[in-house]
Amino acid sequence: MRNNLTELVQAEISPEEFVNRLQALAVDSAAVKHPLLLAIGRGDFVDMRAALKDLLSQYYFYSYRFTQYLSAVTSRLESPQHRASLMGNMAEEAGKLDPDHEEELRQAGIDPEDARYPHPVLFRRFLSAVGMDARQLLEETPDVATVAWIETFHNVCSTGSQEQVAGALGVATEGIVRYMYGYLLKGIQKAWPELSRRDRVFFDLHAMVDDDHAEVLRKIAVDLAKTPRGRLDLAVGTLKALDARRNFFDHMYLRLQRQVGQASSQAA
Repeated sequence: MRNNLTELVQAEISPEEFVNRLQALAVDSAAVKHPLLLAIGRGDFVDMRAALKDLLSQYYFYSYRFTQYLSAVTSRLESPQHRASLMGNMAEEAGKLDPDHEEELRQAGIDPEDARYPHPVLFRRFLSAVGMDARQLLEETPDVATVAWIETFHNVCSTGSQEQVAGALGVATEGIVRYMYGYLLKGIQKAWPELSRRDRVFFDLHAMVDDDHAEVLRKIAVDLAKTPRGRLDLAVGTLKALDARRNFFDHMYLRLQRQVGQASSQAA
């Protein structure tokens, strides 16, 4: 990916095309098409419930802080218009839905009433439904790889240039969630086929209808991709965030293979 990024930064193309190609590289990266996510999606682990509980208990440490990352990114943006455009993202993270979003949810088969809560509450609803206590989880010490991911990502979002933070939160996070959560949702459906859509709505929401957040950040990235330095920093922020996520998945994949076990025909 790094060689492709170097070529992309040097390419004489429009800002729109630059961001579109950068997004395509992110979607095709190991952070999205990671062996761990592929294994989860296929249902490869010997005990899928144990594998998902372990993975998602660590993921929750990252996820429940998401509004902190969003607030940090907003503070780094120089344009008042860019900062204002992220207020809608913040409102939806808090569970506020406008009529257009409600209709989008209905078309995806999601009851808006199931999703009208802050996203950490939706995640906790899932954890409770599969027999986990979010409060108890947060009292435990997270895995070293989880801490490394959270601290690296938060550092980029809170100290990077406005282009870097747009690449990190936009291209490398909101721009890939639909694909990443798609694998997780498939695994959840295999592990808990009896689970109601209400109880797993956090994952349906991100896998099926969360593109509006990515589009807001994509437009910001296009505005910031009009200079060579802007393009370089967008790529740097994207790469930092993707590498941090991939490193977390690398560690968790080895951990789950060791602790839970993967079917021998699929194990790497």
